[in-house]
Amino acid sequence: MNSPDPALAQPFRLYRATVPADWIDVNDHMNVERYYHLLYQAQVEVTEHLELGRTYVAARGLSKMVVESNFRFERELRVGERVEVRSRLLGVDRKRIHFFHELWNLDRDIRAAVGEQIDVHVDLSTRRSAPLPEEVLARLQRVVVAQAGLPPVPARLTLAR
Repeated sequence: MNSPDPALAQPFRLYRATVPADWIDVNDHMNVERYYHLLYQAQVEVTEHLELGRTYVAARGLSKMVVESNFRFERELRVGERVEVRSRLLGVDRKRIHFFHELWNLDRDIRAAVGEQIDVHVDLSTRRSAPLPEEVLARLQRVVVAQAGLPPVPARLTLAR
């Protein structure tokens, strides 16, 4: 196998936001549903970046669907704070893609939450799992190899295989 592509050897930083007042709950911090929202929006951006989004679905009739997810909330976020999601691929096989997201508070330079997700690749005509096309699998494997040198995911978060 070729050496990892240095351009891919970093987390994807594709989603940023500022916490608005209407995301704040009775505890005067960001409501838990908004943590999910931020990580989901980052997942959408990564999916598009990896060319598995709307164009892929429309052209091939193939998609991916969440089959397992896990979130951990580490720090509260307050109104006006700037956040960024750093995403990466932990693994891919013929039918599954394993994502990891870190939600960072940019104002305090601390991680606020992490999310991990496994998606299954599906054929939308049958609504059943289907293998990734070979060229897509190879492209995603290159990302996994390149990002393998990043700091490890906390062990208690790793989903069972």
